[in-house]
Amino acid sequence: MIRSRPLTCIIPARGGSKGIAHKNLRKLGGDTLVERAIKLAKAEPRVDRILVSTDDRDIQAIATRHGVAAPALRPAHLADDDAQTFDVVADLVEQAGIEPGAILLLQPTTPLRSRADLGALLDRFESDGQASAIVSLCEPFGNHPMKAKVIRGGRVCALTGMASDQARQGLEQAYELNGAFYLIDRDVLLKTGTFLPPDTLGYVMAQKRSINLDTMTDWQILNAMVAQGHWQIEKYD
Repeated sequence: MIRSRPLTCIIPARGGSKGIAHKNLRKLGGDTLVERAIKLAKAEPRVDRILVSTDDRDIQAIATRHGVAAPALRPAHLADDDAQTFDVVADLVEQAGIEPGAILLLQPTTPLRSRADLGALLDRFESDGQASAIVSLCEPFGNHPMKAKVIRGGRVCALTGMASDQARQGLEQAYELNGAFYLIDRDVLLKTGTFLPPDTLGYVMAQKRSINLDTMTDWQILNAMVAQGHWQIEKYD
């Protein structure tokens, strides 16, 4: 329970992926990525219900083994590359009868997030008492966003339209979504269609726990950093 209301964790885990084949079934620290998400959710006592939404029978079998499978496989229109996470969650709310309260989205692709991160994020949401959502962020892995460029009419321009040649230290601190945690009031999500309503809080995580797996390069970086001891794989159980 959170704010005296049920907390439902949804783990979206498609079988397909363009960037990394069978991404959610890849193993890290002895568990598949989807199992890591399941175990993290189970390790948090405030989570009342866990549901894995998938179109893949192997992932469904894993979820069933852990007692957290959604009532049915995703329909085809929610399983392709164009499917939006909101639509997946909205479908599951109806399909699984998710009651009013909070929804915690745990994507399997941020596998280094910690139990302490989840606990601190939930604490911040509870202590605020007013915000309808909170998301996790980290400092950008690359250049400051203000320094981003676009090509317009064959000419290089600043994306923001503002001068971007000043030192990074003089720019306002910027953050990017790391995909680790999205928490939102169920009814606000269904009404607005977004996980980022205007009153969303931010929880900042360390970069070393924030890698979001999208390409094979990400996967290779993750394994190299873990092998060299720079990044740690936390055991959730």
